[in-house]
Amino acid sequence: MDLISFKNTHDQQVYINPQQVAYVTRFEDAVTVIGLAIPHNGSHLQLYVRGGAEEVRQRLLGHYHRNG
Repeated sequence: MDLISFKNTHDQQVYINPQQVAYVTRFEDAVTVIGLAIPHNGSHLQLYVRGGAEEVRQRLLGHYHRNG
């Protein structure tokens, strides 16, 4: 299992398994929400990471296609 590193909005390093990503959506210009297919309070676990939504998608997809 390969994990991709992102910085969250508190400048902490977070690691995401691209195979668990349920959705990626824009929150603000430089902040993206990544929803993981992990149940949390009746919904998906969400992480707010730094970077535009398209940039985040490309990193996740590029990594997945190389290793998936």
